[in-house]
Amino acid sequence: MKKIVVLLLSVSLVLLGNVEPVNAAGFSDVQSTHPFSQHMRFLYDKEIIRGFENNRFAPDNDVTRGDAALMIARTLDLKTEKRDTAFSDVSSQSAASGAIQSASEAGIINGYTDGTFRPNEVVTRGQMASFLARAFKLEEEEALSFHDVPISSSSYSDIRKVIAFGVTEGYSDGRFQPAKSLTRAQFSAFLARALNDELRLTVYVCGYDPESRENPDRQTMNCLLTKAARQAETPIPPEIVKALASVESNGWKQFTDKGEPIISNDGGIGLMQITNTAGYDVERLKYDVMYNIEAGLDFLQTNFIRTDLPKIADHDSAKLEHWYFAIMAYNGTKSVNSPFYQATGDRNLNAYQEKVYFELSKNGLLNTAIHSIQMTKEDFSYGEVTNHTIQFKKKIFDMTKEATTSKELLTSGDKVTYSGSGMRTEPNTSSKLVPTTSTDQLTILGGPVYNEPPTSKNQFVWYPAQTVKNGKKQSGFIASPYIK
Repeated sequence: MKKIVVLLLSVSLVLLGNVEPVNAAGFSDVQSTHPFSQHMRFLYDKEIIRGFENNRFAPDNDVTRGDAALMIARTLDLKTEKRDTAFSDVSSQSAASGAIQSASEAGIINGYTDGTFRPNEVVTRGQMASFLARAFKLEEEEALSFHDVPISSSSYSDIRKVIAFGVTEGYSDGRFQPAKSLTRAQFSAFLARALNDELRLTVYVCGYDPESRENPDRQTMNCLLTKAARQAETPIPPEIVKALASVESNGWKQFTDKGEPIISNDGGIGLMQITNTAGYDVERLKYDVMYNIEAGLDFLQTNFIRTDLPKIADHDSAKLEHWYFAIMAYNGTKSVNSPFYQATGDRNLNAYQEKVYFELSKNGLLNTAIHSIQMTKEDFSYGEVTNHTIQFKKKIFDMTKEATTSKELLTSGDKVTYSGSGMRTEPNTSSKLVPTTSTDQLTILGGPVYNEPPTSKNQFVWYPAQTVKNGKKQSGFIASPYIK
């Protein structure tokens, strides 16, 4: 997968503010040519940053934990009035006492185990990523790796979140420099971008340039499909989406070698073979891979809630088998997709939905129990009278076996067990093995990452995970199909 260059525009907060706000329209020590002048002006106008006497801002000064608490409290309209705190080193008379206590109560900036807050301690880039990820309740992560941010780092997931949100990028040498301190000007840029989408950086999802008119490499496409499924209004198991894409487009292709969209004989456009273009921008369906994927997912989601289609058991969207009829309808509820041959009652393995579930299993995603859905040929009728459209005689079908839960919808903090031979030090089966047992409890540390090298044909995802053995933390990557 293409790497996104990672330059963290670290950023700092205002001083604690026992000084009255400067009444000038700007700061005497911030020139209009400063790279972050627009960001500082935005925060100044919002009364989030304040300066010193003589109309100074001191943009190159470091930001402290107390500064950060005060700035974030102002941003989120938390209480900033002086008050008692839970920390031994923060007096109720401190100018930032109210903000510190509010930020702590909101779970944004935590204290230390010794009962201190250390308000004068300088904030690092990694710490600020965590503060802002919590403050803005960020969830989506960009699939990045940095030489200097191991998965055991406390800010591993948060760094990926602030990058996905467009508030920062990284250094060209592949580092994030999480231990580097922040300046007031840098934090102004950081925080302003979090608040104002017009100031945010352009984020190439999964590192893919949507204007390239090139097919993404295999793992970048894996990332695009997985991310779209996870972000859908009704989250769709990514395993389902990737198997469907495999049936629709052999090789997960949107473009020909000449950069033109693939269009089938029946007019199907691109990767997801969109034929019903009503309400969609046809040119974008042709040339925008992510838009094409999202259109396909729109149809799947609509099918899942259609009242004329049968449901499986409790109709849980996280269960792979429960998408059976939604997948059928993606191709059409015609006789060719009947689960059974009407004449013999044999299973119709050539039905579209059967092909999708076969792909799901063949490509090492997950095995399902679709053949334990309790249905027979008598539950479906079709013929010339119905124009070969399937009539469903039953609205709910149970299963004789337990349905299969998606393993690619997990989030940070989820607890799992693992049936694989152990964690890997990198997201591939060639890296060093960190042995685990099937009874070890592992904690998911972040969102999905994708196989290395980027040309790998694997369709599953990896998760950063951690376990404790003999009192010591061990971390590594686990493959989604073996998660229990």
